[in-house]
Amino acid sequence: MMKRKPDRNEKAVRDAHRNLERLGEQSEKLLGARTTVDSEPEDKVELWGRRIGRGLGYALGAYLLFWFARRYGLL
Repeated sequence: MMKRKPDRNEKAVRDAHRNLERLGEQSEKLLGARTTVDSEPEDKVELWGRRIGRGLGYALGAYLLFWFARRYGLL
């Protein structure tokens, strides 16, 4: 029985999957791996520091949106 030769589309799909896997690995290295609920850190200081940092980030973002809206006459 003769083996069939893979067409260009199959090769392109394989290359695309390989590139996506490589990009996923690189993005984890650059952005850091996100923790899930199941793997919360045991260190309470780290946990509360992360919560406080996120809260301050959201508050600053909301303030900046409000400031820009007031500054440019949207409110």
